[in-house]
Amino acid sequence: MLGLTKKIKFEVVLISYLVLISVVRLVIFFASEPIICPDTQSYIDLANMISKLDLSGFDGLRTPGYPFIMLLSGLNLKIVVLIQMIMGVIISYFIAATVYKFTNNRVLSLVSSCFYSLFIPFLFFEMAILSETTAAFFILLSFVLFVSMDNGKGQVLLKMLSIIIISCIAALTRPIYFALPLLYTAYFIFFLAKRKYKFLKILLFSFVSLIPLFISIIGWSFVNLKYNNTFSIATGRGFAFMEMAGGYIELAPDDYPYNVIKEVYIRERDKNIRNGIPHIDTIWGITDELQEKTGLSYDELSQKVKYMCIKVMLKKPEIYIKAVIKSEINFWKTFGILIMTEANVPTPSSLLTLSKEVY
Repeated sequence: MLGLTKKIKFEVVLISYLVLISVVRLVIFFASEPIICPDTQSYIDLANMISKLDLSGFDGLRTPGYPFIMLLSGLNLKIVVLIQMIMGVIISYFIAATVYKFTNNRVLSLVSSCFYSLFIPFLFFEMAILSETTAAFFILLSFVLFVSMDNGKGQVLLKMLSIIIISCIAALTRPIYFALPLLYTAYFIFFLAKRKYKFLKILLFSFVSLIPLFISIIGWSFVNLKYNNTFSIATGRGFAFMEMAGGYIELAPDDYPYNVIKEVYIRERDKNIRNGIPHIDTIWGITDELQEKTGLSYDELSQKVKYMCIKVMLKKPEIYIKAVIKSEINFWKTFGILIMTEANVPTPSSLLTLSKEVY
């Protein structure tokens, strides 16, 4: 009885908290306009193409998850922001409810949720026409379902499929999250084995649960094959690796075409840093020059950049690890808006920033 009373009190507090953060968002919504970022137009372009069922001219840089949110809004960016703010409130609820479920601590659950709901960078993302909030929403939704798998019996396969489908939506919003369905499936195998399922049934359930992932990857890869002559989920993804390795690209191989890529990149990287331009933006501004000097197509150049950066990170993996850790620290220290100004090896570039979307 005492536990039930405590739970009811928490629900009252939680509802009051959700009303408060909703009011905060409504004030921001009516007092400001959508924030347009450098990547915004590419999402709008794809949304327009999908609405017309004509992908002629599609460059393959974006996946369809976020453009579909735009289509739901009728391509009205103000409505997109409203949808993102609703997602933000729901994310805040997910965090509070999940933390309370595991800790039974009202204060801790609300404080944990506040770190998201009232933290300036996340409010910025909800106002910005970018895919971060949408991806976060579907990731959190899949996680909430994931931690509820043990609740009740039966419908295990349906729960598995629901989690995988939702995580695939997150991945179609930001392709970096395509590892998420695989991680869930790895846990499903352990979960089913623990429940004494037969080996063949575990294999069957695991295979069926991965069907949405195969459809997502193969389906959109065929779109890119048709319009960009490359069977991949997105074109140009290899350039994103430079955003991780660019701070110490001096360690890259000296053979062709890596030497040409390295020479141009270092020149422009150091020039950008002197001018206060974000370090990670460098590669996106020199692709035309690199194509001209190497004779490679856009996708071929992207693959060469990817292999080049992987070689650097394999050569000095500890620098990559330090880069990830340092970027996390800098995110929290500076509200996520950080421009690195150091260019000397082995100082890595910042990996997480609001100024540029990697995918």
